[in-house]
Amino acid sequence: MSVETVGNPPPEADQLRADIEKQLPNIIARFSQVLQEEYGFTGLRVGGFTVVPEQAATGNISCDQETCSTN
Repeated sequence: MSVETVGNPPPEADQLRADIEKQLPNIIARFSQVLQEEYGFTGLRVGGFTVVPEQAATGNISCDQETCSTN
């Protein structure tokens, strides 16, 4: 799986992207497990998600099929 960078990320974002990309299969598997075990959502698997820097996520995060943005 690959991690797509959008916008104008700082230089350290490349290393963070690489770290997340390496661990992404495990992160998604764990997320699916949490949905099932802790929230009772059976028959579902996570296909992807969006990671937004905490300082950029002061408002709502809106996503569609193509992109995500913060409001």
